[in-house]
This record gives sequence, C-alpha cells and structure tokens, in this order.
Amino acid sequence: MAIYFKQELGLPTIEVGIIFTLLSGTSVLFSIVGGALADYIGRRKTLLVGSLGGFFVYAGIVAFISFHKPDLWIIAAFIFSSFSGSLVFPSASALVSDVTSESERFTAFSIYRILSNVGWAIGPLIGAYIYGTGVEFVFLFVAISSVVQFVIVLVLVSEKAIPNRWTEQNKGKKFNILSFDRYLIFFGAGTFLITVVASQFSVTLPTYSVIHVGLSASDLGYIYAVNGAVVVLGQYPMTTFMRRFSDITTMALGAVLYSIGYFLVGFSNSLPLLMLDMVIITAGENLTSPGINTIVSKIAPRDRTARYMGFIGMLNSTGRALGPSVGTIFLSIYLFEGVKTWASISMFGAAAVFILLIFGRVPYIRAKIGAQKKALPSRS
Repeated sequence: MAIYFKQELGLPTIEVGIIFTLLSGTSVLFSIVGGALADYIGRRKTLLVGSLGGFFVYAGIVAFISFHKPDLWIIAAFIFSSFSGSLVFPSASALVSDVTSESERFTAFSIYRILSNVGWAIGPLIGAYIYGTGVEFVFLFVAISSVVQFVIVLVLVSEKAIPNRWTEQNKGKKFNILSFDRYLIFFGAGTFLITVVASQFSVTLPTYSVIHVGLSASDLGYIYAVNGAVVVLGQYPMTTFMRRFSDITTMALGAVLYSIGYFLVGFSNSLPLLMLDMVIITAGENLTSPGINTIVSKIAPRDRTARYMGFIGMLNSTGRALGPSVGTIFLSIYLFEGVKTWASISMFGAAAVFILLIFGRVPYIRAKIGAQKKALPSRS
C-alpha cells in the first residue's frame, strides 16, 4: 500500500507516512475498546464482531477502487481498516492466556505466532502476484479471508469451553475501557520504543528499498516472505533455546537484534542483502513479540487480562502510528542516505533495551513474572 499510495496515487513520501500514522492512530482507540469488550461480552463475541467488521471495511475498499471513487475515500477506508485487527488481537491474546498456565504461556504465544505467520509467509507472495492485476483484488482476497476467519470462530470456538468467570465477574460493573498500573506503563514504554523500530517494516523499509535501492514492488514480496518463513521455522527453536533466560532478558536481546538488523539496512544495496537483514530483524521479532503478551498476562489481574492487553496494544499502536512518520522524516532529512537514516532509527531500539533492563530489576516485577500465580487449569 505504501508503494500504491506513492506511485499510483502520486502522494509525497511524507503524506504516505501520515496515512500509516493515522492507520495506527485509529488502532489506539479500537485496541482499548476491543480489550474492554473482550472482558465484558466475551472473547468469542468480540472475535466475531472484529471479523465481520473487517469484511465490510475491506469490501468497501474494493468497491471504492473498482468504481474509481475519490482518492480520499480509499485513504479513509484504509485508515479505518484497523478496526478489525484491533478487536481481534486483544481478544485472541486474552483467550490464549485463559486456556494456558503461566509456565506454558510463552510457548503458547510462540505457537500462536507461528500459525499466524504462516499467513505472513504466504500473504506477501500472494499480494505481490495479485498486485499486478489490480490492488483492489488484494483487498478482495483479504475480505474473503475475513469471512473465513468469521466462520472458523463461529464453528470452532465455543464460549462454553473458555473459562469465562472473569466475564461473569464484570457483569453489572461500570464499563471501564482503560485498565492499567504503573508497572504496565513502565513496561509499555519499552515496548512502545520497540514498536517504533518494528513499524519501519510497513512504510520506511519498502519505500527505501524501491526508491533508493531500486527494487520493484514484486521484489518486496520476497523480503516479507523471508519474515514469515523465519517466524514459522525459527520461532519454536528460538523459544526453546531462550527458556533458560528470563522473559525480560529475552525481550532485551530481541530489541538488540531489531536495532542491528535495521542498522544494517543502511549498508544493503541489493535484494539478497535486504533479505539477510530481514532474517536478523525477524529474529528480534521472534524474541520480543511472544514476550510482550506473556509478561502482560503475568502482571494482569485475571479479570482484566483483555483490558491490559488492550492497553499495551494501545501503546504499541501509538508506536506504529508514530513509526512511519519518524522513518519518513529521517528519509526526508537525510535525503535517503542509508547509514544516517537507519542509525537514527536504531537508536529507538537501544533506548528500549535500557528501559527493559531497568524494568527487569524492579523487585516486584522479578517476583511477579518469576512466580507461578494461581492459574486456571491447562487445556492444552
């Protein structure tokens, strides 16, 4: 979409960054609403609403592009497309937490990511192929996928099979959208900075690769397919190896790899080198992404798990909102000079490492994430 807005609609690089900032900005609102809904009406219902909403939004984008509606309509609908995922992800994360014990949780979230990233491996290749026939067909494919997701949840996810006494406890209480504490905010500051670095994935990296390195839009599919493949093939082995270390140490190492991977982009001038950079970047993703949900699930009261997930999702959405603008601003300031641009971006990852290491030394946190709280029985 970054290439579509840039080359097909002729928007300046800064405006493309702003669009993705607004996309993630709407995620901030929908994430906290999605988390609250999952705690109050249940995981299954929220997943169904998110899936069905995604179908209508993506189908609308197909119609706007196909019938040559004003560019502003397409942009507005694209920004609003965050509605679906922002409802689905807090609910899905809370559901994984519901049906696992604390000792199983990091592995469970890793498996969840592996299955999700099978789509990341296949999706970019499909998208690169479909893009040549018309970008509207990409959104048609996503709309159909949303319907499939809706049917799977409707048929296979039973609310009765999910421990739901947390939802029952919330009945009759005031509908509080936000739920957080100072430890969550402290941890969220570190994950926010990680997300700023990670969000270069969506706009800055493809824009730099096409305009500066000279890749084609179809070449980008191979770079992103590497991301999905490394998650699918590398997530579980990396998770198994890192069990000997604390969750915080694992996340800090992931932030280091993120910073190194993006810094090396500044020295890469070919598709193979960028694919190699993506291997390092994805290794960082493999270490940070499961850890975020694992740590949040351990410090959250069980009747507010989804709202804690929603709050951390809100902070991360803010990071994703600012990240594309930060990246494109650096591209504009340094006139696409690689080393300066990517070194500046990598500094956010270095700051995240510093915050996480301090967070991990707080006595309360060390006890909280290290001890086995009384949890629901495992259903794995």
